[in-house]
Amino acid sequence: MVFFRKNLGDFFKENLLGFGALFILIFLGNLNQWIMSETSGIFLKNLLWHLIGLTIFIFITFFTDYRKIPFKMIWYAYLFLIFVLFVMCLFKKRWLHLGPISIQPSEFLKPILLLLISSLIASEPDYSLNTKLLLKIFVIIAVPLMLILPTDLDYAFIMGVMFFSFLLFIGIPRKILIILSILGVIFCLIVVPVGWKRLKPHQRGRIYGYLHPEKYAKTWGYQLNQALIAIGYGGIYGHGFKKGWSTRLNYLPAKHTDLAFAVWAETWGLIGVSLFLVIYGYLLLFGIQISSTAKDWMGKYLSLGITLVFLWQLIFNVGGCSGLLPMTSIPLPFLSYGGSITISSYFLLSLLFNIGLKRYFFK
Repeated sequence: MVFFRKNLGDFFKENLLGFGALFILIFLGNLNQWIMSETSGIFLKNLLWHLIGLTIFIFITFFTDYRKIPFKMIWYAYLFLIFVLFVMCLFKKRWLHLGPISIQPSEFLKPILLLLISSLIASEPDYSLNTKLLLKIFVIIAVPLMLILPTDLDYAFIMGVMFFSFLLFIGIPRKILIILSILGVIFCLIVVPVGWKRLKPHQRGRIYGYLHPEKYAKTWGYQLNQALIAIGYGGIYGHGFKKGWSTRLNYLPAKHTDLAFAVWAETWGLIGVSLFLVIYGYLLLFGIQISSTAKDWMGKYLSLGITLVFLWQLIFNVGGCSGLLPMTSIPLPFLSYGGSITISSYFLLSLLFNIGLKRYFFK
C-alpha cells in the first residue's frame, strides 16, 4: 500500500502540468460554449457530455490497465463498428439517432483502430512493421474508411492522413514507402480527375470557396469568409465575453461545432488564441513525453497515435477556419460541441494518462 501511494504520488507530481493543461482546456471549451449559447440548452448538454467523459477518464486512467485489454475484445469492437458503418452506408447516414441522442459512430473508429494497430505491431517479435503486417493493417484501416467515404468524404480523407502518418512515425520500410509513393502518384493522376467529376456540388463548392473565397463569398465561401471576419474582428485583445458581433448575430454557421475556434478568436483575440494554442501544444508535448518514457512498445505506439490524432484535428480545424486549408467538418477537441467527439477524446486521453500512470507500476 505504501509502495502504491508513493508511486501514485510520483505520478501526480511529475505529470501535474499535463493534468493542469487538460483541465484548463476543459474549462476553456465549456466557457466557449457558454459564450455562444443564446439559451442554456446546448451549454448544459455540452457540460453533461464532459461530465460523462470525465467519469470515463477517471475510471480508465486509474482503475484499468491498457496492457490487459483483451485483443479479442478490441477485434470484436472493430467488427461491430464495421457492421454499424456498413448499415449506415447502405442508408447513406452519418449519424445514428437513438431517441434524443445522436451518435457519430465514425468518431469511435479512432480509439479502436489505434488499440488494434498498436496491439498488432507490439505482438511482433521485433516490434516493427513488416510487409505482411503492413498489408494487414492497410486492409484494417481501408475497410471502415471505404464505408465512411460515400457519406463523409473529408472525414474519411483526414482519417486516412491520421493513420498513414501514424504508420510513418512507427517506421514503414524504405522500399515499401517508395513503392507506396509511386502508387500514390499514379492513383492521384488516374483517380482524381475521375473523382472530381463525381463529387457532389457541395463537395466541389468547398474547394471553390477555398480557392476563391471572395468570388464565392455568399455561396460556397460563406463559412470561410464569416470565419475570417470573426477572427480578424477579434484583433489582439478580442471583444470580451458575449460581445462578438458575428457570434451574437449568428453570422457564423456551425458556430457550436466546426467554427467554434472562430468564436474563441473573436471573443478573446490573438491573446486568447495564443493561450489556447500554447496549452493545447503542451498537451501534445505531454503525449510525446508519455510515448518516449513508456515501458513497453504498445504504450509507445498507442500514446504516439493518440498525440497524432489530436494534432491533426487541430491542424485541419484551425486550418479550415483560417483559410490555410479547405473547410472540413472536423470539430476541434475541447472548443467544439459534440457528444461523440467529446466521449472519443476523453477515451483517448484516458488511455494516454493510463500509459503514463502504468510506467510507475510496470512489471
